[in-house]
Amino acid sequence: MSQVTERTKRNIITSMISLLGKKSFDKITVKDICDEALINHSTFYRYYTDKFQLLRAVFSYLLEDLFNDPNQSESVTILSQVTEFIEKNNNFMRNISPQYQTKANLYPEFRSVLRDIVAKKYHEFPNTQDPLIKMIVDSPYPELTISFVVGGILGLIEYLEDNDFKIPKRNFTDFAENFLNLPK
Repeated sequence: MSQVTERTKRNIITSMISLLGKKSFDKITVKDICDEALINHSTFYRYYTDKFQLLRAVFSYLLEDLFNDPNQSESVTILSQVTEFIEKNNNFMRNISPQYQTKANLYPEFRSVLRDIVAKKYHEFPNTQDPLIKMIVDSPYPELTISFVVGGILGLIEYLEDNDFKIPKRNFTDFAENFLNLPK
């Protein structure tokens, strides 16, 4: 892919992220995205069929960025990365949550991307110190365990949503670590 293509796609993605920091997904139009990215509609449709496909790219972009941060130590866990993501992207999470949508439940897309990333970490870093990845590695049913882990993380996110994302990060991670019997 050319540098221009990469730059344009990144510009469209970051424009959508910016918009999701301000208003719910349902209220964002392709025109809004184009205006924010300073592109025309044909440029948008060259890369994305609709705003749902763009949202999947946004999820991938944000989560990949989070999980591939070179400044993180080996002891950083998926759970701590997800809580960091939620804390950094509070308005974004609020604006994609089902309670703020009239037409769309966006969590299946978020779940799918999160599942892909957890599976990738499991396959690429099976010797990591992350207890959730170790749980997957040690399981006789790794795919089922991945689904369980991702479902649990999404359940915790839904709980945060029900409480308007106002649960302190430490409470969230303490609960998850205690529930899963993870070392602190």
